[in-house]
Amino acid sequence: MTPDQLEQALLEEEASIARSRSRQMEMLLLADEMQLPKADGCKSMREWVAGRLDISAEAAYSLTTTARRLADMPELVEQLADGEITFDRAAATSRIPTEHQDDRLLGLDIQGLRRMAARHRRMERVDDTTAHASQHFTMQPNLDESLWNVWGKLDGYGGAVVAKVLTEEADLIEPLPDGERPGLGYRRAVALAKVCEDRRSGTGSTPLITVFVDANGAETEAGTPVGPEIIDKMACVGSLELIKNVDGEPLSVGRRSRVISKRLKRFVLHRDGGCSADGCTSRYRLEPHHEVPWSEGGPTDADNLITFCWFHHHVVIHGWGCRIDSSRGPNRIRFIKPDHDPP
Repeated sequence: MTPDQLEQALLEEEASIARSRSRQMEMLLLADEMQLPKADGCKSMREWVAGRLDISAEAAYSLTTTARRLADMPELVEQLADGEITFDRAAATSRIPTEHQDDRLLGLDIQGLRRMAARHRRMERVDDTTAHASQHFTMQPNLDESLWNVWGKLDGYGGAVVAKVLTEEADLIEPLPDGERPGLGYRRAVALAKVCEDRRSGTGSTPLITVFVDANGAETEAGTPVGPEIIDKMACVGSLELIKNVDGEPLSVGRRSRVISKRLKRFVLHRDGGCSADGCTSRYRLEPHHEVPWSEGGPTDADNLITFCWFHHHVVIHGWGCRIDSSRGPNRIRFIKPDHDPP
């Protein structure tokens, strides 16, 4: 197929989907009229559609609400049935009052249609109260807590504030050593952790982290597996307690102290005069880093410590796993991309 033929084939498939959705919504309206959800013990049409069609609650909601709106918009129904418009365009347009639907809408993409629909929605005080009350923030770890799923809902003001702060912080994250720039989703995730860490550090407290080590690896007291990279990060920025185990019994308990003392930290920061990364002028959250990792026997002394800003320390080294290339001099350090791609 030529590129033009491929594009035309994709468009025809989308038109076919639109025609199928049109017929499907006709049947959904009939099922609603026959009260099939109630007869099957479902509390709503959306619940019935999601279960019977094996689709997500979001998709079921879109189908049922669009079907009900289009019942009073015969022109949109005809266009959808003929495959002239997509289901997404019909769903977005159906949210705009009929008296405001004209040819100008054809020049808008789907996102533009949704913005137009939002402008025609009048928020009442009860809507604001409902939106505020429905806010929630949920965090769910996987079985070993090595990865967390985060989701939730914010009202208009809270969402705007969070989006603005995270986007601004995400824009400060620099490209990879090879010039590639991580996606916005990844940068926002890093920014969220950074904002929270900034808030915690403002209290002046340093967390004590206990790590249990045995022949199978290492894990925190909460049972979260950690690798050498995380242990090295703890050694740089936290208070670390190592407990070695043999056959389930503690063999030795490491010291409980800040691995890099405040006095040594002040000396290293003064000596380096800022971030040691080549070309970096940032003075944000300057921190010493073990050039030879502490987990590999690197000593905690001035000769083995290098100053980096928060970005180069937490993101480039401990996040992306880049190695230090100090061949150009102590204050012109560059980074070597790991063999594997960063997340």
